Amino acid sequence: MHLLNWIDYRTLAVGQIPLAVVFATVLFGIWRVYPHLRGTDTMALGFSLWIPSTILLVAQGSIPLFASSIGGNLLGICGYILLYRGLISFVQAKGHLPILYDVAAVGAAVIIYFTTIYDMATPRILAVAAVIAATRALMALELFKRSKDRLSLRIFACFLALFAILPIGVAFAALSPGAFSFGTQVTLGGFAGMSTLLDALFLLGFGVGTFSMYSADISDTVQQQGQLDFVTGTLNRRATEETLTVEIARSSRTHSPVSVMMIEIDHFKAINDTYGRSRGEATLCTVVSTIASILRFYDKCGRLADDKFLVILPENTGEHSLVIASRFRAALKEPSLPHDQPAITLSIGITQCVFKEPTIEVLTRAELALSEARENGRDGACLKFEHEQPVPPPVQAKMDRLRTSSRIAKLIR
Repeated sequence: MHLLNWIDYRTLAVGQIPLAVVFATVLFGIWRVYPHLRGTDTMALGFSLWIPSTILLVAQGSIPLFASSIGGNLLGICGYILLYRGLISFVQAKGHLPILYDVAAVGAAVIIYFTTIYDMATPRILAVAAVIAATRALMALELFKRSKDRLSLRIFACFLALFAILPIGVAFAALSPGAFSFGTQVTLGGFAGMSTLLDALFLLGFGVGTFSMYSADISDTVQQQGQLDFVTGTLNRRATEETLTVEIARSSRTHSPVSVMMIEIDHFKAINDTYGRSRGEATLCTVVSTIASILRFYDKCGRLADDKFLVILPENTGEHSLVIASRFRAALKEPSLPHDQPAITLSIGITQCVFKEPTIEVLTRAELALSEARENGRDGACLKFEHEQPVPPPVQAKMDRLRTSSRIAKLIR
């Protein structure tokens, strides 16, 4: 007896169910935790359909042929389509869904015809193999086009291309059972076992490849979340200092100015004590959203302490940063803010970085400028350069002169 005839396809098929359950459950979990990851929900549904499809196919002979053949195969085809949709969603490609829909429709028609009108197993095998091969080939094509420098995606694409060819070979072998028997006849059940074995290997490989695809995105997401302040959504202190170090290095290379603002919410402790912690957190979020609405997309804002923030302004001089500071303070006094929002004022210390200057020196000088802004009565800004005295009070008069200066006006965004 040929070795293929020893393969029990029912046992192999039942063994696929736990794999499909694990992959579907993990993907649904990823989707719940990281809903922004593209295609996870669709992939999970695709793996989920693998379960009833396998159960119906395994039950063939125990249930009506209509339910086992048509129901099992059509659910399997729908599962493959969902897996393809999830993959093209992940790679952000338009894909070839119309072609796949046409192939699936023809395959479904063949399966239904040769089950209800004329009962023949071979055309059904060929139809299912053609749909599966087309789906896997289209998956491999999309991954090859978008793998770029990601070796894992290239390996995954090669895996899909290989398993796009194998079902066709098995199907044609089933069409002519003695063709590849090497003198020993292989029964149709033996080829069913071989086909089921390949399906099990594909399920395992595709599940592992899917997790490999998402692993890089999940790693990036975790890293980004580790850099954010959980209350305000801005950068945390560590990420803020790292960003400042990078901007100082870039400024030294390009000889372009970069300024920083150290911002403190005046009397923040009194707001917390009077209105409660939740209102204090709402105040922090109001300040952050107001600042973000004025900043450019490449400016950065980070939270250094409870009520203290650092704003990094590339391509900005210290003088122009004074004008931006006045916008922050004016925006927080606009009537568009919630009527029950306690009055918010800011004390701002500003400095301009020196080329190749250590980060700690920049932060120290910004802190000194902030201290002088507090000493001048709060609700104001103070500019301090290296080895220079801060701008003398009143600061508001200085800002008025800057607004009327044509040189500064050209820089206002």
